[in-house]
Amino acid sequence: MDSLLIALAAALSFVFGWNNSSLLIGNVRGSGTLSYATIIVLAVVGLAVGSFLEGPKMVGSLVGSIAPSASAHVLLATIVVSLGLTLAMTLLDLPVSFSMVMVGAFIGATLASEVALNATRSSEVVAFWFVAPVGTALLTYVIYRGMKGLVSSLGLLTVDTFNKGGAFFSAFAVSYTLGANNIGMFFGSTGGTPNAYAEVEVFALLVLAAVIGVVLLGRNSLGGVVGDRMLALSPQGVFAAFVASSVLVWAGTQLALPVSITQCLIGGMLGAAFTRHISIVNTRLVAETVSLWLVAPVVALGLSYLLTTAL
Repeated sequence: MDSLLIALAAALSFVFGWNNSSLLIGNVRGSGTLSYATIIVLAVVGLAVGSFLEGPKMVGSLVGSIAPSASAHVLLATIVVSLGLTLAMTLLDLPVSFSMVMVGAFIGATLASEVALNATRSSEVVAFWFVAPVGTALLTYVIYRGMKGLVSSLGLLTVDTFNKGGAFFSAFAVSYTLGANNIGMFFGSTGGTPNAYAEVEVFALLVLAAVIGVVLLGRNSLGGVVGDRMLALSPQGVFAAFVASSVLVWAGTQLALPVSITQCLIGGMLGAAFTRHISIVNTRLVAETVSLWLVAPVVALGLSYLLTTAL
């Protein structure tokens, strides 16, 4: 594999860990059930385990799926544009979908090359972007209503234990599925083979870069954007949103579909909020985030097309 592609993918993986600490840390921190140190450990272990166990399923999510093959120039444009856009949005304290940006960049680079785009598969990927947050919201609504009924019959000490156990499990689950769905995709963008374990050193480097991003920059990053500024949820609401998001992202991983954990979690959080009939939702921030979902992949597509043409 090209050393330049590997280095750029490692940088992208670092930004990925940095940016997604807003979801791995912010929401659980907002629920007040686990300490920062515990959340960091869960995020690191979940990312690593999910990446190594199921990340290889996503290696062919771009090359071999959306397009049958890709030249070094296509891969280079995909990673460079993805890194630039995601870094810019991370510096602006904006949660960003790495999956959507990378897919947009890869499609743009492919269109600029002579390789035919798999329109059917591309449509399936984009369709799942709309299905996933809606599905997460509905599943969260069901889980949250069931939990509210269960918790209402428990004592205070039991509820506290239940909340901490639920936060522990759900934080690990969302970290696991996040690593599984994204790290393998990053590896595939370097020209890696579907058998990621044959090049385990490169795969491990990408996992390590993401972990360093979480550990070094998680505390002072945009961790409060989603967990503190968008809306307020109870520990049961956080649990329901995390579990539902994990289910949808895991399902996408089994189908080698790049899925936005940002979309799923925000959909899940809104689904949990609706069960409480509350209005304490930062609608402006929600609107800005949703707008980014639509704008970011289009911008990535255009920039990648131009860059590939210039290479």
